[in-house]
Amino acid sequence: MRRNSGMAVVLVLVFAFSIATIFAFMASSNTNLAYQNKQTLYQMQAYYLAHSAMQHAKLKIRLLPKELYEYFAAGGNGNPLEDIDSTDHVQLAMGVFRTEQEGYDLFDPAKSPDLSFPYGGKYLVESIGLTGSHKSMKMIQDGYRVVVKSEVDSGVTKQGSDELIEEMIVSRFTGGIK
Repeated sequence: MRRNSGMAVVLVLVFAFSIATIFAFMASSNTNLAYQNKQTLYQMQAYYLAHSAMQHAKLKIRLLPKELYEYFAAGGNGNPLEDIDSTDHVQLAMGVFRTEQEGYDLFDPAKSPDLSFPYGGKYLVESIGLTGSHKSMKMIQDGYRVVVKSEVDSGVTKQGSDELIEEMIVSRFTGGIK
Protein backbone atom coordinates (compact mmCIF):
# COMPACT_ATOMS: atom_id res chain seq x y z
CA MET A 1 0.00 0.00 0.00
CA ARG A 2 1.26 3.49 -0.89
CA ARG A 3 1.34 6.15 1.82
CA ASN A 4 1.83 9.26 -0.33
CA SER A 5 -1.23 8.82 -2.58
CA GLY A 6 -2.94 11.93 -1.12
CA MET A 7 0.16 14.17 -1.33
CA ALA A 8 -0.71 15.50 -4.77
CA VAL A 9 -4.02 16.93 -3.52
CA VAL A 10 -2.30 18.59 -0.54
CA LEU A 11 0.43 20.08 -2.76
CA VAL A 12 -2.13 21.43 -5.23
CA LEU A 13 -4.15 22.99 -2.39
CA VAL A 14 -1.04 24.59 -0.83
CA PHE A 15 0.06 25.90 -4.22
CA ALA A 16 -3.44 27.27 -4.98
CA PHE A 17 -3.61 28.93 -1.55
CA SER A 18 -0.16 30.49 -2.09
CA ILE A 19 -1.11 31.87 -5.51
CA ALA A 20 -4.43 33.22 -4.14
CA THR A 21 -2.58 34.94 -1.28
CA ILE A 22 -0.11 36.54 -3.70
CA PHE A 23 -2.93 37.77 -5.96
CA ALA A 24 -4.85 39.19 -2.99
CA PHE A 25 -1.74 41.02 -1.80
CA MET A 26 -1.09 42.42 -5.29
CA ALA A 27 -4.70 43.60 -5.67
CA SER A 28 -4.62 45.27 -2.26
CA SER A 29 -1.28 46.90 -3.03
CA ASN A 30 -2.55 48.16 -6.40
CA THR A 31 -5.69 49.61 -4.78
CA ASN A 32 -3.62 51.45 -2.16
CA LEU A 33 -1.24 52.78 -4.80
CA ALA A 34 -4.15 54.05 -6.92
CA TYR A 35 -5.62 55.82 -3.87
CA GLN A 36 -2.26 57.42 -3.05
CA ASN A 37 -1.84 58.57 -6.67
CA LYS A 38 -5.29 60.18 -6.64
CA GLN A 39 -4.55 61.95 -3.35
CA THR A 40 -1.27 63.21 -4.80
CA LEU A 41 -3.11 64.48 -7.86
CA TYR A 42 -5.62 66.36 -5.71
CA GLN A 43 -2.84 67.88 -3.60
CA MET A 44 -0.99 68.98 -6.74
CA GLN A 45 -4.17 70.55 -8.11
CA ALA A 46 -4.69 72.41 -4.84
CA TYR A 47 -1.04 73.54 -4.90
CA TYR A 48 -1.36 74.99 -8.40
CA LEU A 49 -4.71 76.57 -7.60
CA ALA A 50 -3.12 78.31 -4.61
CA HIS A 51 -0.35 79.61 -6.83
CA SER A 52 -2.98 80.81 -9.32
CA ALA A 53 -4.71 82.70 -6.53
CA MET A 54 -1.42 84.30 -5.51
CA GLN A 55 -0.74 85.37 -9.10
CA HIS A 56 -4.24 86.82 -9.29
CA ALA A 57 -3.65 88.75 -6.05
CA LYS A 58 -0.23 90.00 -7.18
CA LEU A 59 -1.70 91.24 -10.44
CA LYS A 60 -4.37 93.23 -8.65
CA ILE A 61 -1.91 94.59 -6.07
CA ARG A 62 0.54 95.72 -8.74
CA LEU A 63 -2.15 97.23 -10.92
CA LEU A 64 -3.72 99.23 -8.05
CA PRO A 65 -0.97 99.88 -5.47
CA LYS A 66 -2.14 103.38 -4.50
CA GLU A 67 -5.78 102.35 -4.05
CA LEU A 68 -4.78 99.39 -1.89
CA TYR A 69 -2.53 101.52 0.30
CA GLU A 70 -5.24 104.18 0.67
CA TYR A 71 -7.69 101.48 1.77
CA PHE A 72 -5.40 100.50 4.66
CA ALA A 73 -4.36 104.10 5.41
CA ALA A 74 -8.04 105.02 5.83
CA GLY A 75 -8.37 102.30 8.46
CA GLY A 76 -10.08 99.81 6.19
CA ASN A 77 -11.06 96.59 7.91
CA GLY A 78 -11.62 93.29 6.20
CA ASN A 79 -10.25 92.03 2.94
CA PRO A 80 -9.96 94.49 0.03
CA LEU A 81 -9.22 91.54 -2.26
CA GLU A 82 -12.27 89.52 -1.31
CA ASP A 83 -13.41 89.66 -4.93
CA ILE A 84 -10.51 87.35 -5.80
CA ASP A 85 -12.61 84.23 -5.40
CA SER A 86 -12.84 81.81 -8.29
CA THR A 87 -16.44 80.94 -7.46
CA ASP A 88 -17.43 84.55 -8.24
CA HIS A 89 -16.02 84.35 -11.76
CA VAL A 90 -17.91 81.99 -14.04
CA GLN A 91 -14.91 81.49 -16.29
CA LEU A 92 -12.78 80.35 -13.34
CA ALA A 93 -15.34 78.30 -11.42
CA MET A 94 -14.66 74.64 -12.00
CA GLY A 95 -16.05 71.24 -11.29
CA VAL A 96 -18.53 70.37 -8.58
CA PHE A 97 -18.57 73.98 -7.40
CA ARG A 98 -20.78 74.63 -10.45
CA THR A 99 -24.10 72.89 -10.83
CA GLU A 100 -23.59 72.53 -14.59
CA GLN A 101 -20.79 70.05 -13.92
CA GLU A 102 -22.88 67.37 -12.25
CA GLY A 103 -23.34 65.33 -15.44
CA TYR A 104 -19.82 65.79 -16.81
CA ASP A 105 -18.47 62.74 -18.63
CA LEU A 106 -15.08 63.01 -20.28
CA PHE A 107 -15.77 60.07 -22.60
CA ASP A 108 -19.14 61.26 -23.90
CA PRO A 109 -18.84 64.26 -26.26
CA ALA A 110 -22.40 65.34 -25.49
CA LYS A 111 -21.59 65.51 -21.75
CA SER A 112 -18.18 67.19 -21.94
CA PRO A 113 -18.58 70.72 -23.31
CA ASP A 114 -15.41 72.51 -24.36
CA LEU A 115 -15.82 75.27 -21.76
CA SER A 116 -16.11 72.86 -18.85
CA PHE A 117 -13.62 71.20 -16.58
CA PRO A 118 -14.06 67.77 -14.95
CA TYR A 119 -12.35 68.51 -11.65
CA GLY A 120 -13.69 70.71 -8.91
CA GLY A 121 -11.49 73.46 -7.58
CA LYS A 122 -11.66 76.94 -6.18
CA TYR A 123 -9.36 79.55 -4.70
CA LEU A 124 -9.69 82.75 -2.75
CA VAL A 125 -7.64 85.40 -1.00
CA GLU A 126 -8.36 84.75 2.66
CA SER A 127 -6.62 87.84 4.02
CA ILE A 128 -4.24 90.64 3.16
CA GLY A 129 -2.52 93.01 5.52
CA LEU A 130 -0.27 96.03 5.22
CA THR A 131 2.93 95.18 7.07
CA GLY A 132 4.66 98.51 6.57
CA SER A 133 5.35 101.41 4.28
CA HIS A 134 8.74 102.91 3.56
CA LYS A 135 8.49 106.44 2.20
CA SER A 136 11.69 107.49 0.51
CA MET A 137 12.02 110.17 -2.15
CA LYS A 138 9.55 109.73 -5.01
CA MET A 139 9.30 105.96 -4.65
CA ILE A 140 7.26 104.47 -1.85
CA GLN A 141 7.47 100.81 -0.93
CA ASP A 142 4.56 99.11 0.77
CA GLY A 143 4.82 95.68 2.38
CA TYR A 144 1.90 93.27 2.26
CA ARG A 145 1.23 89.85 3.69
CA VAL A 146 -1.19 87.84 1.53
CA VAL A 147 -2.84 84.55 2.53
CA VAL A 148 -4.58 82.51 -0.18
CA LYS A 149 -6.39 79.20 0.09
CA SER A 150 -7.36 76.65 -2.50
CA GLU A 151 -9.58 73.61 -2.41
CA VAL A 152 -10.08 70.71 -4.80
CA ASP A 153 -13.26 68.68 -4.59
CA SER A 154 -14.14 65.96 -7.08
CA GLY A 155 -16.71 64.15 -5.00
CA VAL A 156 -16.80 62.19 -1.77
CA THR A 157 -13.34 61.65 -0.21
CA LYS A 158 -11.65 63.15 -3.25
CA GLN A 159 -10.44 66.37 -1.70
CA GLY A 160 -7.30 68.36 -1.29
CA SER A 161 -6.49 71.82 -0.02
CA ASP A 162 -3.53 74.13 0.21
CA GLU A 163 -2.66 77.46 1.78
CA LEU A 164 -0.02 79.84 0.54
CA ILE A 165 1.32 82.80 2.53
CA GLU A 166 3.57 85.34 0.89
CA GLU A 167 5.04 88.62 1.97
CA MET A 168 5.84 91.08 -0.77
CA ILE A 169 7.00 94.62 -1.30
CA VAL A 170 5.20 96.72 -3.87
CA SER A 171 6.68 99.97 -5.12
CA ARG A 172 4.53 102.86 -6.22
CA PHE A 173 5.76 106.03 -7.85
CA THR A 174 4.18 109.16 -6.42
CA GLY A 175 6.18 111.88 -8.08
CA GLY A 176 6.84 113.34 -4.65
CA ILE A 177 3.14 113.60 -3.76
CA LYS A 178 2.28 111.50 -0.77
